[in-house]
Amino acid sequence: MSTSPEDIDALFGLPPAVAPIQPASPLPGIPSAPPDSRRETRVKVSWPARVQLPNGRVIELRVRDLCESGVGLLTEHHIPPATVLNFAVAVPGLNEGGKVTPVSGTIRTTYVVIKGLDLFCGGTWVQLPPDGRDLLDKWIRKLRK
Repeated sequence: MSTSPEDIDALFGLPPAVAPIQPASPLPGIPSAPPDSRRETRVKVSWPARVQLPNGRVIELRVRDLCESGVGLLTEHHIPPATVLNFAVAVPGLNEGGKVTPVSGTIRTTYVVIKGLDLFCGGTWVQLPPDGRDLLDKWIRKLRK
């Protein structure tokens, strides 16, 4: 399912015509943080998402897995570990062809691992509205079957 970046622009108060952010160059000196602290079984997904960095910059990334306590992310940009960030993800409808629902909240980043040009990082939920949690929980149950 393809989702337009404009689907979650409003969650960060961005006008629809914002130019795409160019990927950062590889940062070989970024240290890895401790391993992910999520204990639940994760389900694999590939959903578009965005985070707002402490400097206000909004970057696009992908949610690669999720569980009840957080998300695994894939990006080309440096995401600082141990930082609370505004987060939004475009969650597809539970039924094929269903409407995409933007879910926003905050995450605390828990680790960053560099693999080539990609950065893998994890985040645990700090704040997630009940309706967003409910939708994500339904996806988790569906994908664990």
